[in-house]
Amino acid sequence: MQTITRSLPENVYRCPQSSSESAGKPTHDFAEQSNFPPLLDIIPARFRDDLSKMTKLSDDELWTMARRTADEKLQSRLRRLLRKNKLGKLTDREQEALEEALAPVDLLTLQKAYAFLLLKRRGHRIPTLAELESGSMSFDHVRADP
Repeated sequence: MQTITRSLPENVYRCPQSSSESAGKPTHDFAEQSNFPPLLDIIPARFRDDLSKMTKLSDDELWTMARRTADEKLQSRLRRLLRKNKLGKLTDREQEALEEALAPVDLLTLQKAYAFLLLKRRGHRIPTLAELESGSMSFDHVRADP
């Protein structure tokens, strides 16, 4: 093996450093890989704190987060408002209600995606979209590389 020393900007180094800390492994193990989790700098500011805390979660906690769904009442409300919005028939008050209802769903969507990303980064097999939609894959904690 050949050793190469390279200086990295702080924002590039933070990602493998954060991943290595949460996994309890040396930073160079993560720096060698090209698929580290995205830098939170590209995530809207209002979501960064919630997502940054996820790097410290255990695998079990991430699986739990990946399985979460929006409350049925909220989903129903959103469907109704989105149908009216599509028809161009939302009142100003309903427009505000739609924006208010979308905020927790946006956060949940980002949390689920980030949970899957972190789990994949930690060596777990992540279900395909087809498996998620069909419900054919259980969320067993199976590592991709036993």
